[in-house]
Amino acid sequence: MAARRSLCRGLLVFLFSSAALALRYDPQEVLYNLNTNETATDPLDYWGEWDNHTFNPSPSNWRMPMYTLMLDRFANGDPTNDDANGTQYEHDLTQTQLRHGGDISGLQDSLDYLQGMGIKSLYIAGSPHINQPWESDGYSPLDLTVLDHHFGTIQQWQDAITEIHSRGMYVVMDNTMSTMGDLIGFEGYLNTSTPFNRLEHNALWKSERRYNDFDFGNNELSSCEYPRFYGDDGNEVLNLTQLLVGCRDSEFDQYGEIGAFGNYPEWQRQISKFAYVQDRLREWRPDVRAKIEHFACLTLGMLDLDGYRMDKGLMLTLDAVGNWSSSIRTCAKALGKENFYISGEIVAGNAFGADYIGRGRTPDNYVKNVTQAVTMTNASENDKYFIRDVGQNAFDGAAFHYTVYRFLSRILGMDGSFEAQGDPPVDWISFWTTLLQTNDMQNAYTGEFDPRHMFGVTNQDVFRWPGIGGGTQKQLLGFYLTTLLLPGIPTLYWGEEQNFYVLDSTAANYVFGRSPMTSAQAWMMHGCYKVGNNKYYDFPSDAIIYGCEDNSIPLDHRDPSASIRNIIKATFEMRENYPILNDGFYLAQLSKQTHDVYLPGSQGPGPKKTPTEIGLWSYERGNFKGLQNMTQTAWLVYMNEQINTTYTFDCVDPSSALLAPFPVGTTVKNLYFPYEEYILENSTANIGKSSLLRRVRQGAYLAHFLVAGFQ
Repeated sequence: MAARRSLCRGLLVFLFSSAALALRYDPQEVLYNLNTNETATDPLDYWGEWDNHTFNPSPSNWRMPMYTLMLDRFANGDPTNDDANGTQYEHDLTQTQLRHGGDISGLQDSLDYLQGMGIKSLYIAGSPHINQPWESDGYSPLDLTVLDHHFGTIQQWQDAITEIHSRGMYVVMDNTMSTMGDLIGFEGYLNTSTPFNRLEHNALWKSERRYNDFDFGNNELSSCEYPRFYGDDGNEVLNLTQLLVGCRDSEFDQYGEIGAFGNYPEWQRQISKFAYVQDRLREWRPDVRAKIEHFACLTLGMLDLDGYRMDKGLMLTLDAVGNWSSSIRTCAKALGKENFYISGEIVAGNAFGADYIGRGRTPDNYVKNVTQAVTMTNASENDKYFIRDVGQNAFDGAAFHYTVYRFLSRILGMDGSFEAQGDPPVDWISFWTTLLQTNDMQNAYTGEFDPRHMFGVTNQDVFRWPGIGGGTQKQLLGFYLTTLLLPGIPTLYWGEEQNFYVLDSTAANYVFGRSPMTSAQAWMMHGCYKVGNNKYYDFPSDAIIYGCEDNSIPLDHRDPSASIRNIIKATFEMRENYPILNDGFYLAQLSKQTHDVYLPGSQGPGPKKTPTEIGLWSYERGNFKGLQNMTQTAWLVYMNEQINTTYTFDCVDPSSALLAPFPVGTTVKNLYFPYEEYILENSTANIGKSSLLRRVRQGAYLAHFLVAGFQ
């Protein structure tokens, strides 16, 4: 066995006397109800599958450009569903906190725009299932078998996904797994937050609205089998056997509520109502998880999805994720999908996140030898490097790798203390080496090394870079690093290609921008953001302060001629033209000219100081010997100075030469404008490389994003 199974802390006895209110087939919901079994009363008998349909096979390689979008905030293709519930709390042209009106038809109308940019896969953020009328983001579903009327009918979804697949593109859908809407309250705490109670609270319904397929229970069980819990350090938490013994006979966790932000033990996050407004299903209970798995398979089969992205991935109990993912891969394989992709949102440090990647590794399971890590198989002699058995792969990769985002924040000049426990050192070689040693990146289907982390510069839960000083250049440098330097899935966020900068958050501890792609006056009306961002020291607000004065904000932004979009398109084309930039797993730093600066907000308590490294770097991206047989080598050069800087290199001094991975006399060409060429001079460095010129003048951040050659 690879690891100990779930700790048995007593006999598992769930009587669950409260009858679930199963939603039988309802003709009035025929356009939206994924369950087409007209006689089913047990949720596990619900079923539906796309009739007379050939399911789209999985791609063999997921390392392709991915585009993140929220349906409501993208494009409104069917205005008739804007007020689907007939309330005053849905679609409002003057507000940014309600629905904009985007839907699946609007996405279908925009496929030329997306495909023309080189996008190959679409990550649709937010659940497609029915939410409260005002819940535009889709993260608080009320029923996992009924589509949200605001986004479109089953037929409209199927039409759009058919068109997406016909273009050679793929669809990854968000899945909340355990978090639902806000229908359940706790006795004595209906008007205030509910403190954590290991003995759990009595639950009650807040209104007449109910979940159709899940119910709570207040009967107490003296003994329950709890799942394994893990901490920020990546190790199993072993001191809970006396704290967690009994539980309520409930399909929901009733331990209390936690805020979206704050310091809580990870195990408490996994059994508490999230952000005071999202009820949490008890996914560690097998009969509850069986329904969750069944509904996810039902959605997959009715919509022909190609992957799931798991929201709040680290707030799901670990072994439940392994079981759920195994079930979904089996479901997908039955439909002809041999490489169904499952990523998870991992906001904590790498040590805790590594528990969830593949079969999982704790610090005791790390692989010291990098070559061994990438060539490892599922053979039984390797079980000591994993914490779950073969077939129990949890996530294939991290969705928007927050360790990378924190890394980028530092090298792009953000000030403050925002590193997380277990994050690697802030240099790319240490980062990539640490990932190889700590993350199980074997493909669950093939058993082969297959890195599929989603790397990006921004997403729906963080600020937009162009809104701060020098932000456009910072965003482009971050895009360059996550798209060409790191082996993985380059992930774009909607509007990033149009230099979006407006924010629509209302609190300094949760700053994000979700303005629509199509015309919307509200984001200009409310576009002057002056709340700040308390995650950073002296947040350098710039354009975000003046958004309400920008007459371009209310326009349709699907502009194929936008300059940033053209840079992005050209970069994606490089990945296609030079496969080493898409699939090269070897990364080496050749040389650098850098110095450390200590920003005022990064000093830390006492003597602790966190430096920001500034300067110019030279990297090689290439073939991983012993694993790959690629013939190309790429040379990548970048700098992060915020002022014009002239670098002088001495070819005879290895410490100050700009080294390249090619022989002397090689002509290399910049793959970005102005496409200038350089002839490499001889170098005395004892690494079999050459050096570039004796002098290169770089503009602020980058005059040349890439100086690259191929061999």
